[in-house]
Amino acid sequence: MRPKRLSHEELSDLIGLIYESAFEDPQWKRFLGRMSQHFPGTGAFVFVHEGENILPTYAETGKFSGLLKTTGYNVDFSNKDNLPALSGSLSASNGFVARSMKDVDEESYVASEFYQRICKPFGYHHFLSLKLDSHKDRGAYMNFVISSDPEVETATHDELFDTLKLLAPHAVRALQMSRSFTMARNALSVMGGFLDTLILPMAVITGRREFVFANASGRRLLARNAPLKLTGAGRLMMADALDEDALVARLRKMEDQPVANGMQISSETGPMSLCITPFRPSPSDINQLDRDLLKEERLFAIFVGQQSDDAINETLLQDTFELTLREAEVCSALLAGRTPTQIAETSGRSLKTVRNQVQAIHDKVGVETNAALMEALSVFRTVGSVIDGSDTGLTTQTLTRARLV
Repeated sequence: MRPKRLSHEELSDLIGLIYESAFEDPQWKRFLGRMSQHFPGTGAFVFVHEGENILPTYAETGKFSGLLKTTGYNVDFSNKDNLPALSGSLSASNGFVARSMKDVDEESYVASEFYQRICKPFGYHHFLSLKLDSHKDRGAYMNFVISSDPEVETATHDELFDTLKLLAPHAVRALQMSRSFTMARNALSVMGGFLDTLILPMAVITGRREFVFANASGRRLLARNAPLKLTGAGRLMMADALDEDALVARLRKMEDQPVANGMQISSETGPMSLCITPFRPSPSDINQLDRDLLKEERLFAIFVGQQSDDAINETLLQDTFELTLREAEVCSALLAGRTPTQIAETSGRSLKTVRNQVQAIHDKVGVETNAALMEALSVFRTVGSVIDGSDTGLTTQTLTRARLV
């Protein structure tokens, strides 16, 4: 039997199918089916494990005939470092492809109940596992088992390994995209257009800082890449390294104690404050793999504002109310107690221009007087109150009132 060699067209087709099947139900089924066509004599299944226990699988091909979908199995063999095979693999990076031929202790493997009951009866021996993700003591994998026929194994093993290495980053990215899309869809289906009425910039992330979604002002703030930014992998980070360390520490603490927390940060346009609070959309429609893998994973909402004694940050004014730079400068001056005449004199603009800008500010914020403007923008202080230790005031009425005036 000659080794299987995939063409560029076949590899391209598989990459596209990975992204498509990540969004389907059952997840990954079509992709596994296509792989079994390219590599005859193999079987495959997608699973989540907790410790050394494989939970019922989500998709499978080959000769298993639904065996793994109805019950879980204990993996009772070791890797080459004499560690339990599954929990010992949690430290591997996402996208890592393990090979039983290289990474598993052969003696413990062939003596294991897993091999004797799952692989041997169906004519399988060695396997390759592509790690999709992990969370605490749980991991998600695609597992491909290869025929015990020496000729088939020789023709299949190395080419399958090389193919999985090429496909691995796409599989990891597809799972992340599917999860983010599903979480955002579920949250938005529950909350409708409400999130975009929140005037404070807001972003929702996982405990691992994976970005889920943001409201309109949050998206505008993220587009600046300061003080918050998104990496190419879809992870939320702070522009400042010290702020990044502080955010990671607070999220880690909130995993165990899910109560609102705050932190103050610096930016080029002045100080800002973050309020980090648990966010709990309904998880009922998340696919089964993620429900098992992320059983206890929390979501967190980050609100951006200021402390009570800070001057209003002009960048926040621009992102929150879509003010122009000039309008934000005028708004900041009004909040500092200066009159349109004084603003015109110090800025070198005509009084008519300043008054037009004041009217534009009122229209965008949704108020009619400067007193109402002052009241509306007090919402920024609710974030700082978490740091001050006072009542946060983060209620629906507070967060949306400037839009409803």
